[in-house]
Amino acid sequence: MMSKLLLFVLAFASFHVIGADNVWLGPDRSKWPDTEFRKTKNDFAGMLLVTPDTDWERKWNTPPDTIPYFREAKTVKVGEELVILTFFVNPKADGNGDTNVLCSIKTTRPNGTVSVDEKNIPCMKGKVLGNPNNIRLSPAVIHFVGEKSDPLGKWVVEVGIHDVNRNTSLQLRTQFTLEAKGG
Repeated sequence: MMSKLLLFVLAFASFHVIGADNVWLGPDRSKWPDTEFRKTKNDFAGMLLVTPDTDWERKWNTPPDTIPYFREAKTVKVGEELVILTFFVNPKADGNGDTNVLCSIKTTRPNGTVSVDEKNIPCMKGKVLGNPNNIRLSPAVIHFVGEKSDPLGKWVVEVGIHDVNRNTSLQLRTQFTLEAKGG
């Protein structure tokens, strides 16, 4: 039910980037091994982060030389909120200098039913501002609020990031556990 898991596609005029260059794709790539939630392929990288930081937008919208810090969450209690952020690095520009990155999002409840299944959401289209190896935040942001009627247990979030110009897709997966409200 969409009231339980709201999908916000934010239309940013430009994409804010973190000032650190070559974090993922630089010579120290071995510091960032592939996992279910973080992958690199054909010089394109993506990462999912589940955070309790509902002020994520304020943290992200800082000067480029300020690296925002986001806490990671593995659990959430009924009545609490989580945000799932998708980051990517090095979108390929075409001959005109334009990028084209699409995202697909699927969220599955503990009982196996699907809460969200959105395909080919525009995540970046147009010119790359700044260094392509800067970390970029996808405008497809998932806000989750644990409601009393939601099934308790493990929720699975799968995000596909497709760099159309590079013809490269990354399939990312993360999870969190919804627990009963404690006393």
